Amino acid sequence: MKRLMSVMLLCGLSALAQAADDAASRLVKVLGSIQGMQATFAQQTVDGKGRPQAVQSGKMAVKRPGMFRWEVLKPAPQLVLTAGRTLWIYDPDLMQATKQKLDSQVGNTPALLLSGDPRQLGASFGISEVPGAAGEQTFVLVPRGKEALFEQMHVRFRQGQLIEMELTDTLGQRTAIRFSDIRMNPAFPAGFFDFVPPKGVDIIDQF
Repeated sequence: MKRLMSVMLLCGLSALAQAADDAASRLVKVLGSIQGMQATFAQQTVDGKGRPQAVQSGKMAVKRPGMFRWEVLKPAPQLVLTAGRTLWIYDPDLMQATKQKLDSQVGNTPALLLSGDPRQLGASFGISEVPGAAGEQTFVLVPRGKEALFEQMHVRFRQGQLIEMELTDTLGQRTAIRFSDIRMNPAFPAGFFDFVPPKGVDIIDQF
C-alpha cells in the first residue's frame, strides 16, 4: 500500500510538472509573437481593505529587446521608460527625473514581461494556465524570488493580444491594468524609447 501511494504521488507530481511546462510553453509562444505593442491603458488599484484608489490612465509601448515606455497622463503625469540599460522616471509636475540602472529587481516588474526574453520566464516565475472564455488565454505567474514587487500576476490574452494584467502584492493590494486601442508590432520612430531631460529638470542619478 505504501509503495502504491508513493507511485501515485510521483505520478501526480509528474503530471503537475508537465502541466506547468505546457503552460510555460504556451505563454512563451503567445509572447514570442509580440515583438512590439502600443496601447492605451486604465489602471485601477484596490487596497487590502477593498478600498479603490484613483484610476490612472495613459499610453504604453513596448519593443523587444528590453524597451518600454509607460506614460501616465491622469491624474498626475509621469513617464517611465528605458531603451535597455537605463531606467528613467520623469515627473513633469516636480520638474524632476530619476536615472536608475535597469537591474534584476526592475526586471521582475510587469513592464518587462513584453519587452524581455519570453524564454527566460520559466526561470523567474512558476507559470500555470486557468480556464477562460472562448478565444482567451489566462496565465498565472508566481515569482520564484523574494525580490519581486508582486506576489502573483494574472495575464489575459484575447486572440493573441494582451488585454489585461492583474497583480496582487503581499499586503493583499490588487492592481488591474486593462488595455485598449491595441496596435500589435507597430513601427516606432527612432529615439522613441530614449529620454532627453527637458531644460531645467533636476536629475537624480541613482545609477
